[in-house]
Amino acid sequence: MASTLAEHTLSKICDYLSAMGISLTRDVTLHALALVEEGLASQATDPASFVMKRVREHFGIHDLTLPPAAPPIKRGSMRFEQ
Repeated sequence: MASTLAEHTLSKICDYLSAMGISLTRDVTLHALALVEEGLASQATDPASFVMKRVREHFGIHDLTLPPAAPPIKRGSMRFEQ
């Protein structure tokens, strides 16, 4: 369990990167640590939110394109006789 603000922020960014399918290699972890350092140096009131707003840009993560959940709805008629 993270006990300091830096540990909490690094844990959060590493969890996010893992969830996005990025392997936590030494280089990736060092880049994450540099981003955490930047967040702590920014004097932001919440360094974790500062870091999470920049993680996608910093690591070049693009939006995922998901297939549609259902086919498009088309209006039709069952042609009931009156």
